[in-house]
Amino acid sequence: MLLQKAEIKKRHIERNIESSKRLRDQFIETHNQFLNNALSQTLLNIKESILNLKRRLIKELKISLKNLIKEKIDKEYSYYITSLINRIKEVSPIIDKPPRVTILLNNTDFNYFNENFAKIEDIFKNEVGITKTATDFIGGFKVITPNEDILYDYSIDNLISKKSSLIEIEFSRVFSESEVKTLEKDFEQFIQKKKLDIDEFLREYDRI
Repeated sequence: MLLQKAEIKKRHIERNIESSKRLRDQFIETHNQFLNNALSQTLLNIKESILNLKRRLIKELKISLKNLIKEKIDKEYSYYITSLINRIKEVSPIIDKPPRVTILLNNTDFNYFNENFAKIEDIFKNEVGITKTATDFIGGFKVITPNEDILYDYSIDNLISKKSSLIEIEFSRVFSESEVKTLEKDFEQFIQKKKLDIDEFLREYDRI
């Protein structure tokens, strides 16, 4: 009888130990899964935040660049006009097309060249005209055909857009990819430490 009671008690203890082990393993698995999910989500959020920051900084940099160029044009307008005329001369073999081309200018430049039209007309062999753009831009010019197709775009806005890759490189210098990787690595190490901490906690609990 005593042996039977002892055997029953032994089996009961074994079942409790087995049940406790299952609960422990399930807890560790759930805890680690939670940490892994937190890691994945946080890394995704970091990358998304960096991407949004990059877009915002590039946008702000473009706006600042446009404002700086406009300010420089206003201060040194005669130099700007000379540069504009020289550029038209440089590309005249490309844009001097029969029967006629039209040069689109912003309001300020149109007013200047409307009073000094010979400075443009003398460059062309074929007929040329000037007109204001419907949407004003900082500076530069566009050349259109009689069908209003853009033949050449040397507007400041277009030049900045073309140089977007250089702006992105400048951003990378401010916030390099290696720094992003460092953030990711630091957080991964933090998650790993939390996993080790819970293992240590459960070992301590088992000793009680």
